[in-house]
Amino acid sequence: MKPDNTPENVKKLRLKAGLTQKECSHIYGVGLRTWQKKRKLILQNSQSLSLVEFEFLLLLAGEHPEYVLCKRESK
Repeated sequence: MKPDNTPENVKKLRLKAGLTQKECSHIYGVGLRTWQKKRKLILQNSQSLSLVEFEFLLLLAGEHPEYVLCKRESK
């Protein structure tokens, strides 16, 4: 799978998942500034989200072509 991790698509997926930049940074275990820098680096074409990061964002947004996230039933 070739990631379509353009800045526009990353933002679209984040918004579709109902996440703010701060919430997204928390989920990925990085600071807000680090998340914002990732997006800035994508804009400069010098770095992108890794395939794993991008596929996880696809899962969060319900856009992954093969898998869906399901909430675990409480015991």
